[in-house]
Amino acid sequence: MKSKLISTCFVMMLALAGCSSETSTETQNGGQTGSGGQSQAGGKVGSGGHTGEGGATSSGGKSGTGGTVAAGGSGSGGNSSMGGKTGSGGDAGSGGKSATGGSGQGGAPAKGGSTGSGGLPASGGETGASGGAGGTSTGKDGGVGGKTGSDGSMGGVSGGDGGTSTTSASGYPSAGASGQAAPTGSASKVTVLAWAGFKGAISLTHDDSLQSQIDNYSKLQALNDKGNNARFTFYMWTSQSGASNSVWATAVKDGHELGNHTSTHQQSASSSDIEAAETFIKSKFGVTAYSLAAPYGNSSYVSAAAGKFLTNRTAGDSGGISFTDDPSSKQYQLPCIIPAQCASSSAISSPLISAVNAGKWEINLVHGFSSASGCSPTDGAYQPVDISQYTAAVTALKATGNAWIDTVENVSAYWIAGYKFSKLTATTSGTDKVWTWKTSDFSTPFPPGKYLRVTTDGGTLKQGDTTLTWDDHGYYEVSLDAGTLTLSAQ
Repeated sequence: MKSKLISTCFVMMLALAGCSSETSTETQNGGQTGSGGQSQAGGKVGSGGHTGEGGATSSGGKSGTGGTVAAGGSGSGGNSSMGGKTGSGGDAGSGGKSATGGSGQGGAPAKGGSTGSGGLPASGGETGASGGAGGTSTGKDGGVGGKTGSDGSMGGVSGGDGGTSTTSASGYPSAGASGQAAPTGSASKVTVLAWAGFKGAISLTHDDSLQSQIDNYSKLQALNDKGNNARFTFYMWTSQSGASNSVWATAVKDGHELGNHTSTHQQSASSSDIEAAETFIKSKFGVTAYSLAAPYGNSSYVSAAAGKFLTNRTAGDSGGISFTDDPSSKQYQLPCIIPAQCASSSAISSPLISAVNAGKWEINLVHGFSSASGCSPTDGAYQPVDISQYTAAVTALKATGNAWIDTVENVSAYWIAGYKFSKLTATTSGTDKVWTWKTSDFSTPFPPGKYLRVTTDGGTLKQGDTTLTWDDHGYYEVSLDAGTLTLSAQ
């Protein structure tokens, strides 16, 4: 991008993003209360084919070798996507799924159909069948909430530098202190934990496929030392020469996201330009880009993204997103913060930490990096920052233990599905409550292999014939591909 053009456009971009007011849901908008907040213990590689340490690429999706398929099967109108999402790696040994133990998703078919799904990894992990049985219903039965500290504020998760890896089915980092007992007694409700059980969420994005990103990739990946505690989204400007670099295939294996930033970076949206980039990403790296970033933050991309992508990111900030915000008002106008050129580590991290402390999801955008001398762009990057200041900022974010630092795809899918799951009405079968859905009820398209973390007031949770296992960090993990959830009172 040329600095002059972008500087002019950037003023326009800041007016694009709006901020919806928060809405409350029926149950636990603050989530579970704890005594002094929960400590984060770490986590695993996110689903969707991302690897942890040593994970291998599985170009056709991850092969399930131990999971039990939940009922729901592949129903009509399953996961709709733009060509399906190909798994690209597995969870690594003690930090993520391996290519031979991951969930066997062959990817969502183009423009409809249901996604095939295999077993989930973990130790004999649970899996969900794709598509899901049942229909859509409305109402408020599954509450939305997060974990709270003793002062009642939303979130309250505290801990070390990101914790250790787990064998969770989702591959999300562990949230909360270990050793928490499963709820007991008669059950009546299921509550979704905000931001996967963390106080807030952060997505770190980088646009334009720039050389300084390629040159500094190893320093970025070093921040993802547990394979799931600092995953990035790289928005690909695919006609750039840097877009063909092999580093992006490595990024996919390491669990990061490749998003669509168009082929030619036009200011006004063009379907052919967007599709050309999508085709490039799919054919070159074997993944589907579910997230679009509008060049220059131009508002014409809002309508261009709707129904074709899960989200669209703009280029202006509007205070972040609350978990109770209605996705329909923001998912195609995701706000972001762009640090000033040569910003210090505290200037980069402070607004992000503030957003997390407010229980929000904030997106950060840095185009490129410079060395400490002069902080001048060497590859046309808009407002580059010094790489050492950037890595120090991310390290400070990790050290809070409060932030879920993950890709736009993972966080947005959790937010959208969590909000809409909370509106479902369960049917009653004897003493059981049963929720059913299709992932297309959440959004079209919707990526396969995603999970929600929930808690109950007792009873037993099942997906089909599989009884969900309580994670002693304070939650059950619900496969969204399964399309059904049963809460037995006892």
